[in-house]
Order: sequence, then structure tokens, then C-alpha cells
Amino acid sequence: MLRNKDIKNLNELEQSFVDNHKKADFFANIMEILKIGKHHAIFSSVKQKGIPVVELIKILIYLPFIEQNSIYAFTKSYWDRVAGFGKDAYYRMKNNPLINWRVFLTAIVIRVLNTEKHLSTNIKSGKITAFIFDDTTLAKTGYLIEGVSKVWDHVIQKHILGFKLLVMGLYNGSMFLPVNFSLHREKGKNKKHPFGLKPKHYKKQFRKKRDNKTRGYERKKELDTDKIKSTIKMLKYAIKKGIMAKYVLTDSWFSCWELIDVSIKNSMHFIGMYSKVRTKFKYNNKYFNYKEIRRINRKNIKRSRRFGLYYIRTIVELNGQKVVLYSTRRGKRGNWKTIISTDLSLNFNQTIEVYQIHWTIEVFFKESKQLLNLGKSQSNDFDGQIADITINMIQYIFLAVRNKIDKYESLGTLFRNTKADILERTLHERLIALLIAIVKKIVTVFEQLDEEEIIEKLINDATTFEMFRSILILPNPVKIAS
Repeated sequence: MLRNKDIKNLNELEQSFVDNHKKADFFANIMEILKIGKHHAIFSSVKQKGIPVVELIKILIYLPFIEQNSIYAFTKSYWDRVAGFGKDAYYRMKNNPLINWRVFLTAIVIRVLNTEKHLSTNIKSGKITAFIFDDTTLAKTGYLIEGVSKVWDHVIQKHILGFKLLVMGLYNGSMFLPVNFSLHREKGKNKKHPFGLKPKHYKKQFRKKRDNKTRGYERKKELDTDKIKSTIKMLKYAIKKGIMAKYVLTDSWFSCWELIDVSIKNSMHFIGMYSKVRTKFKYNNKYFNYKEIRRINRKNIKRSRRFGLYYIRTIVELNGQKVVLYSTRRGKRGNWKTIISTDLSLNFNQTIEVYQIHWTIEVFFKESKQLLNLGKSQSNDFDGQIADITINMIQYIFLAVRNKIDKYESLGTLFRNTKADILERTLHERLIALLIAIVKKIVTVFEQLDEEEIIEKLINDATTFEMFRSILILPNPVKIAS
């Protein structure tokens, strides 16, 4: 969770995250730990003219850590003398619809989780683990990119050319891991402008025929799949692969009965913001929406000193399932928000603690875009877009593992003494935690400000974030009170 008390000294921000991790030497050990070379079976159906696909993928994983931003730049650099495969080999591999990138990413995540189980004998059995779902906008500049459309970016409040990236992440008690993803486009309401594009732009988009039995065909179909359906499909897929968590966390857009029901049926609790006014909850043998329930219980307001929030706790029924509704606001004039939880054993503070883990996926979006160029792929081929995003996510997983290794003298010490209940913070996580602390102080003064909206915009708006970054990195140590 992003807690401001973990930021002890602003001098910590001066330690460059990028410089510490853009080194190729640490990959040898991590490649061995995660057994990257053991996944040849996933690519057995892919013909690559004698070049092992796994070897090509390893090199692509290396690129941002050896200061190479593209395949073209790599093949023109000193580094390609070691490999010498030629740029076409990489492009053919990335654009191959036969490759099951989803299985590959899942296999890496499972390897990390299995390794974590053996890291320490004193891992707390009661640690918080959670699946987190959220989406982000990937801006594109080319109309020729297969499947691209105009999508609504709620951070800047306008339509842009690009994709919506839906991500399923896992917080395993010590770090955030991207587990699965899908790309989506928005059809738009204007029939004369399909997907928000001018007809001439839509007709010129790259297209290729795919066998309906290929993985690339399946991923392309997801473009027009409802995001709630994709979310449920991802959750079921993770469970099938043996990846489990105690909680499922979402924002208000993804909170719905279908996801709550799947969570409950698989022995998980659901916690999320809720904003569907039409939903009727059973309360005192009658049916009300969450706003009506809040008004009925307006005299039962309590205050959490820890979080500076007023709240009303009400136990209701949704489709026969008992759930807790928390109506909460900051200050006496702040806007009311509703949190729904199926874990009746938690009090308000505990529920907020768990829900705050949701912010780790925003940190993932921020770091992956800024450090690993997530969403910057220029490939017109949709299969190439899927390949690049998968590579980005594996790179992020490597950084997460590396960040844990940095805290120990050797790999042996890491395996014996890892503390799985500590979320190791990177530079950007510390900056974001400090920003959240500042925003919380501001909204206590200006109670009508929307705390979550401000935080999200600060995290996602690159210009604003860099402005705060320049302000916060000070020459002298400054103590931040918890």
C-alpha cells in the first residue's frame, strides 16, 4: 500500500531508479531463476529459420536495460554483434499469430510465485494478496495501426487515437505483478465514422488474415469484447492456472455483480468503489439504491481519525449475498463515495487499508510507460502490439524481482530472508506516495475536492508529475511526519 510514513527522507529520491537497473549483468541470474530458457514448448509450433524464439525474446527483454529503444537501433549497435540475427527475425517473431503470449506471461508469473514460496520460512500466512483490475489509455500516432480507434481518456477529458489496455495484476504481499491483459477499442456512436475515425483512415488500416484457430485471432477478437467479460475471463483463467488471491479490487467502472459473484464462488472477497445507482440492495426487507440507504442512515455517521474520513457502515443484501456498503467522504462538505465489500469481518480502517493496494496498478502504469515505453510500439500489426506489451510486462516483472534482490548481499541471502509482507518501493512509488500524502492534506482544507480524481491525474499526467518531481527532489534532507 502507498503509505506516506514509508518516506523517511527526500534524499532517497535522488537515487536514480533507472541508472541502478539499466545494467545487463543482473539478467544472467534472474534469467536462471525464472527459467526463461525452459519455455521452448510454448513456441514449438513457431518456425523461425533455425533461430530459437526464446533467444529472440531474451534479447528483446534486454533492450531498455542496454539503452536500446528499438529493434532497429539495436541491430545497428555494438550489441548486435553478439547476436547477429538481423532485424527481420525479430519482426517475424513478433508478428506471428501462432505464439501464445498469454501462456508465456502466465508461466513467468507462476515461476515468480513458486520462487517466492521458497524465499523464506517466516512469511506471514495472513498477508494480504489481491487481484487488481484497471485500464489505461495507450496513445498512438498512426491511423494505419491495426484495430486502433478513438478512445476516451478520462484523465485529460478528451478522445485520443489509441487503445484501452485492460490489465489484471496481482499484489502478492510483497510486489505487484502484471498477470494478464487485453486491448480494446471503442466503436463510437457515429455510424459514418467507424470507431471514431474518418472512413478514409479506417479503410487504410493494416489488415491481415488469421486462421480462426490461432492465438492471434483470439486476441484480435478481444478488441470488441466487453471489458467486464474480459475481466471475468482473466480471473477464471488465473484461477485455472493455480494463481489465487484473497481479494479482488476494482474501481467503480469494474464493480458489478458478475465480478462479485465470480469472486465469491472462488473463495475470494471483493472490495471496490460502487457507482451504479440503478442497483437495488435489500435493506430492512425493502429494496433501495446506495444513495437511499445512505440517506436512511445519515444519523449514523462515524469518523476515522486515521484516514480523516467520515463514513456510514451498512450491511445489506445483493442477490441474496450479504455485503457491506461504506458511504464515505472527506470532511463535512466532501462528495460522498460508496465502497462495497464482501468481507464483513473487516472494520472501516481495515477495508480502506486493503483497498489502497489498488493504487499499485497505477504505479505499474506510470513506471511501465515512463521506464519501459509501454504503449509506444509502432507496429501496424496487431500481433506485434500484443508481443510488445507482453515483453514490457515481463521487463517489469524482472524489475520487481531485481528490486528485491537489491536489498540483499547475495541470492542465497535473498532466498533465505525475503520478507514477503514488505512492498519494496521504487523511486516513482515513493514520489507517488508523497504526492498522495500532500493531496490528502490539501483535501482536508478544501473538502469538496475529489481526492481520487486528483491523485489519478497527478500520476497519469506526465507534465504535472515531472513538475512535482522537480519540486520534491530537494538538496537537503527533509523529514516527513507519518
